[in-house]
Amino acid sequence: MKKSKIFLICMGMALLTACAEKAETSEEQTTVAEINVETESTADGSTAEESTAESEENATETASEETKMETEQEQAYEYPSEDAGSVEEKSRLGYSMMFDPTVFTLDDTADGLDAYTYHTSEELDGSAYFTVQSYPDMDAQTLAEGIALQSGQDGVAVQDTFFGADGLETKCVYYEEEAGGVTQVHTFYAVPKEEGSLLVEITGYINMPEQIQTKFEEMAGTFTLS
Repeated sequence: MKKSKIFLICMGMALLTACAEKAETSEEQTTVAEINVETESTADGSTAEESTAESEENATETASEETKMETEQEQAYEYPSEDAGSVEEKSRLGYSMMFDPTVFTLDDTADGLDAYTYHTSEELDGSAYFTVQSYPDMDAQTLAEGIALQSGQDGVAVQDTFFGADGLETKCVYYEEEAGGVTQVHTFYAVPKEEGSLLVEITGYINMPEQIQTKFEEMAGTFTLS
């Protein structure tokens, strides 16, 4: 991103070279050339030497400002701690749930989707996230069957189970898949609503850190329809 006006320096050097070549032809031409070099004006009215000095100064200032900005950004960002406590999320999708914003990043910008991604300074072996997606025109059974089919695996079936703080009757789909040498675990809950369904996906991996599983259990255990 750093930009330099070094081409102005090159311009000054080219002028000096041209004057030196003219000096070989006559002493008078040399004198005129030296005067021209000293008084050559740029488009903004400054001399070539002044323009070169200004270019070097501007380049230095730009570099210093960008370095300062990068340093401030690095110092301003801190990975979140894991002991800040949880808050209640009342989603526009028609549910509420407790989650810990210091370890989960909530992205609710997509239409009909809330995505809670686990993120700390700890390097994970696989993906860990909790999502809630709205399907206003699909019932829970149809939605769950579609997820089972989408898995592309034999033996994946829809199960009846309960979910959330109120023990909501839901349809559940569970399957595992290998990804980058890690066994990812996907659990889906199709939760019926008055109109359509909500699809809750909890994805982690085998041998995932226990604190992540604890956070997932807290979120699932406090989930309620609103």
